[in-house]
Amino acid sequence: MPAKPTWLLQVPEMLEALRAMSVPFLDRTAVERLFRVRRRRAIQLMSTLGGGYLVGKTFLVGRLQLITELEAISRGDEFSFERRRKERLVKDLEQSRKEIAGRRVRIQAPPDASDRTIGDLPAGIHLRPGELRIEFFGTEDLLRHLFELSQAIINDYQRFERLVERPEG
Repeated sequence: MPAKPTWLLQVPEMLEALRAMSVPFLDRTAVERLFRVRRRRAIQLMSTLGGGYLVGKTFLVGRLQLITELEAISRGDEFSFERRRKERLVKDLEQSRKEIAGRRVRIQAPPDASDRTIGDLPAGIHLRPGELRIEFFGTEDLLRHLFELSQAIINDYQRFERLVERPEG
């Protein structure tokens, strides 16, 4: 599969720049700057996106034709797909950055924390039907209590369920 053009997601900004221009034609150098590409790629783009005109030794592309072609690209499936892909990527990167901070936290839980049951929860964890109250002295203490509670729930789920469910009636 060929590589996606690096300029594809810049089409809206490129259209804005082209609409602000008053010149009827763009030369190769202007296309290089607009698309942020090198000479050879600019010439290829000029040939495919705007037809292109040869004036002496200078290759030109019509600004209005270029606008029309870029507008069509911005309405196309490839552009929409790339925009959604980039949005997902940005969202995933933001989520990863948030998770990194949490992964760096080390909880100093007692060695027997993984053997906890609902009956031997540590002091500071109070569990009744419809209520969970945890007394803690800082972030790490709260995280330790939550970890110990989660281990107790895993090891003694049926008792936990009976304890927290309100009798109906």
